[in-house]
Amino acid sequence: MGFGDKLKELREQAQQTVAENKDKIQGAVQTAGEAANAKTKGKYASTIAKVGEKVTTGVDKFAAEDEEPAGTGPVAPEAPLHVDSDVTDPPATSAPAATTGAPPEFE
Repeated sequence: MGFGDKLKELREQAQQTVAENKDKIQGAVQTAGEAANAKTKGKYASTIAKVGEKVTTGVDKFAAEDEEPAGTGPVAPEAPLHVDSDVTDPPATSAPAATTGAPPEFE
């Protein structure tokens, strides 16, 4: 088993564990957010809420990757097969001169 295979196996284990404990993780995030709000007396409540939402979204997304059957993941968009004739290329600009890496006064 190669290094890549071990990493893939670890990722799959992590996804499975996150999926199984999603409610516990989200509850811990909510508890941490409430504790942070209490300590800061609500001064950063909106920022803490945004972070909590991002963590929850990330947990959901990571756990959902485990539930997708193979081959049904996101697909990269295909490159266009043709070029519109109405589109023109931007005007060419002169490329900067090649440098030797030395400061200008030494070139």
